[in-house]
Amino acid sequence: MTALRPAPRASISVRPEAVEITSPGLLAQYRQLPAMAGRSFLPIAFLARLPISMTQIGTVVLVSTSFSSIAAGGVAAGFLAAGSAVGGPVVGRLAERFGQRSVMLAASLLNALATLALVGLVVRHAPWASIYGLALLSGASTPQIGPMVRARWVRMTKGGPRLGYAMSYEGAADETAYVLGPAAVSLMTALASPALAMVTAAVLVGVFGSLVALHPTAPVTPTGADRASQRSGRTLTPRILGLILGTMAVGCFFGGMQTGVTGVATAAGLAGAAGGIYAIMGVGSAIAGLSSAAIPVRWALSSRLVFFAAVMVALATPLLFVSGVTATIAVMVPLGCAVGPYIITLFSLAEREVSASRTAGVMTLLSSGLVVGYAAGSSIGGSLAGASPAGAFAVSVIAMLIGTGIALALRDSGRPRRAEVTISAQ
Repeated sequence: MTALRPAPRASISVRPEAVEITSPGLLAQYRQLPAMAGRSFLPIAFLARLPISMTQIGTVVLVSTSFSSIAAGGVAAGFLAAGSAVGGPVVGRLAERFGQRSVMLAASLLNALATLALVGLVVRHAPWASIYGLALLSGASTPQIGPMVRARWVRMTKGGPRLGYAMSYEGAADETAYVLGPAAVSLMTALASPALAMVTAAVLVGVFGSLVALHPTAPVTPTGADRASQRSGRTLTPRILGLILGTMAVGCFFGGMQTGVTGVATAAGLAGAAGGIYAIMGVGSAIAGLSSAAIPVRWALSSRLVFFAAVMVALATPLLFVSGVTATIAVMVPLGCAVGPYIITLFSLAEREVSASRTAGVMTLLSSGLVVGYAAGSSIGGSLAGASPAGAFAVSVIAMLIGTGIALALRDSGRPRRAEVTISAQ
């Protein structure tokens, strides 16, 4: 078992699956994050992850409007997602081996260039093979900002009590980015063109992705201890595989929800409002994610995962029977409050399964699981939403029923490799 180092002036007693922290307050704890990483780190890391949500919807809109084919836009976005799913773990593994700085810098610049090239090819109506190939490269070169930043927090907090707050913040930042990204694309498309939105995304990832890569929080190269840790043991343990399946389940949930909401809005003659309706769930998820750091830490993470997965099933089930935009919104508001804590718990459990030197790789695997699940959910949900939005929502409910089963299996499979700790700050 890997020993956890205590925070300064803290008394520690170890017991499995429990952490006890006496803190001066939730906001005070969050204020310590920029103090640890530097004031510029949080804003540049947020702006660096924004393009990820912009390019997915931006690719659909750009290709669809340029070729007057929604199907072609969906195929291009599918290649983008496939590239991200395959390339994400590769980027994570390279970062573990060579350090985040060089790998993230190269990925950020390559991603920016690939996105700009994709825009150029689409605008010029280039052959489909070249467009799909650039979409694949753009997805594969995604710099994986969220997973990499989470890995840095593990190092900066040394697995101490502030890690929970950092993970909660990261979950909220991801949710906020996934709300603002599509909104920014819609606004720029309405004011100018989808090409402007994609160019903006390329500039953001090129500039702010590079700034995150070169930030002092990133070690230049792995240490000897890191390399030794990477050579020992396995990364893809049964529990890690279970957590990846958990992210695939929630990704499928997202895909079904988005297509279902689009179906509801379209049926009501408000197709343009679909993004705003779906964003309501993201706002609730972000707020709940930030608040989840205040959950009593005596409540074991594995038990939390079961609870929030089951709550997602219970709160999403009414969508099978309601109709109309107002009723859908009424369900989406509380539903979002369970989504954020579920995702944060998944990533927190993954962090406890591996050494700090392997965190980046594991986080990218979980993120790839989200992408794969989303692609499956949106594809299946889209095929069912034509008959009724309830069909797409059923995909989400079934996905989280499976997610609940996975959570139960993880809870009963034993303790994490690293015990959680009880810490009383002095």
